[in-house]
Amino acid sequence: MSKVFTDADAEALAQLLETRAIPFGGMSLEQLDGFLSGIAVSPEPIAQAEWMPRVWGKEPRWENPRDRDEHYTPILHLKAAVERRVKLGEEDFTDQDMPFIWVPGEDEAAPGADDIPVGAEWADGFLEAVGFHEFEWGEWEAKDEWVTEALDLVQSLSGGEGVEEPGHEGRLAIVGQLPAVLHDLYAGGLERKVPKQPVRKEAGPGRNDPCACGSGKKYKACCGRG
Repeated sequence: MSKVFTDADAEALAQLLETRAIPFGGMSLEQLDGFLSGIAVSPEPIAQAEWMPRVWGKEPRWENPRDRDEHYTPILHLKAAVERRVKLGEEDFTDQDMPFIWVPGEDEAAPGADDIPVGAEWADGFLEAVGFHEFEWGEWEAKDEWVTEALDLVQSLSGGEGVEEPGHEGRLAIVGQLPAVLHDLYAGGLERKVPKQPVRKEAGPGRNDPCACGSGKKYKACCGRG
């Protein structure tokens, strides 16, 4: 499967979700992108059997396994593209690697008070993925303050009680930062998962070995006495 997820792929998946997921409490394309991004940078793996049902809300009754797999395929295609995306450093990132977040064009008005704010759906999806391993995220935040700052950016897009609204221009600025934030979380997660090598103490002299001080006595009767 190609890791390149084209605009045509996105349009087809958006239509699929509009008919098979959204009416049943499932995710839009933007929510799904955020959700899969959260899975990609999660401090602990999340099995497909855990996360896939969330995509559909109430998972459809598939006609047969082939029908199910055909509907899973475009979602797994996007997942592969997201996993590739979070690995990209700033020097490798292009406009084609941006998350699927709707932003108004230059000739379009900003969303009105009754419209969904820019980035809110994406952030909701990301935070839903965080919910699989809240404890582990909390541990990571306690160790690395910058992780809290990264999650605060996402939370500001999601909104909610007690969260300061960044405003339309602020939202656009945060969306522009997301690729770097996701890459930092991915790279920081790799570093966090590297097992720490124990510090090994050099072997000291045995109690019956000659003492290193040159006294001619055994270590236990000389410098090792005590």
